[in-house]
Amino acid sequence: MARDHARVKTSIWNDPDFLELKISEQHCYLALMSNKGLSYCGVIDYVPGRFAYLAADMSQAKFKTAVAGLVKARFVIVDEHTQELLLRTYVRHDGVLDRVNMGKATGTAIEAVVSWKLREAIGRELRHLMKDASGLPGW
Repeated sequence: MARDHARVKTSIWNDPDFLELKISEQHCYLALMSNKGLSYCGVIDYVPGRFAYLAADMSQAKFKTAVAGLVKARFVIVDEHTQELLLRTYVRHDGVLDRVNMGKATGTAIEAVVSWKLREAIGRELRHLMKDASGLPGW
């Protein structure tokens, strides 16, 4: 089943790190999070040209600049070699392990990730989640 919505917690507006981002970076993050191509483990193909038309004043260069700001702030990790981008804390904050079937879908999505760099980052986030919420049904 493809994603048909995005879960954005209202607490994002209380996150000092998110509030430190420029508006273009916040917009970029929300656009990535709500994109139908985002997998259940928070990975999306990193093809800047696909995002250049998300706003009247957006361009490929502006999108890349916004992503660079998100990388610097540790909101995303990009693997240029495999052309994949990870929303770093997606698996911890989206609730994908709240249900058994979503846990299975997340596992399948992780298997599809080509980048070892991103796989390792997902693993770190899952270890944090396991420490905090080992009783979730999706494990």
